[in-house]
Amino acid sequence: MDFKTLIKQSWIYKGIYQPYRFKREKAIAGHKHAIFVQYGAETLTHFAQCMQKSGIEYWLEFGTLLGAYRDNAFVPNELDLDIGAHLCDVPRIHQVLTENGFRLVREFHVIGKNCLEQTYEYRGVTLDMMYFTQEGDMTWCYGAFYDSWKCKVGKPFFHQVTAHYFRPFGISKIQFLGMEMCVPKNTEEHLTEIFGKGYKVYDPDFKGDLNKIFYSWEEMKGIGFHYY
Repeated sequence: MDFKTLIKQSWIYKGIYQPYRFKREKAIAGHKHAIFVQYGAETLTHFAQCMQKSGIEYWLEFGTLLGAYRDNAFVPNELDLDIGAHLCDVPRIHQVLTENGFRLVREFHVIGKNCLEQTYEYRGVTLDMMYFTQEGDMTWCYGAFYDSWKCKVGKPFFHQVTAHYFRPFGISKIQFLGMEMCVPKNTEEHLTEIFGKGYKVYDPDFKGDLNKIFYSWEEMKGIGFHYY
């Protein structure tokens, strides 16, 4: 039995560390949700207006797209916003957002791959920018699940890197939050690729999207992850 496994089986880890961490993470999520309830709609409409004025193409993505299309509202217990955009537009998007009050707080990339994920913050609400690129006959974006606790002490922080794949799609618009917002044109097919055919019914036990390939952080070389 290695040292890491031994620690995880100890009474200190199970009886003190795990309960404390669970309680702390629950409190953090509750705080983020409270901020989102107050400023989430304002943040998204401000973002959409900035993109429209600049002529940069974007679209609602993942959980944000699901709520807007299915419920005409954010999904319950939402913590942040998910946005898709083209990888080639990163410099313009960064310029427009920073000029309009958004702050870049973290960035993930893998050297040698056409992948980038950025997180911006506005009024305490985080907005995840997922950048898409064409590879073969599919459209891809990448992201990462990370452990912020380990990150703070300088240890390997990636639970896993994810690659999401989609059939190519165009852009159309829907009404959301009192204005037109961009979504994938094949919205129902797109949501089915992510959440499965049952996406039209809210499932509080749904654990994650379907169309992704997982990589452990050890498998990916040249990972860059930066806090700003």
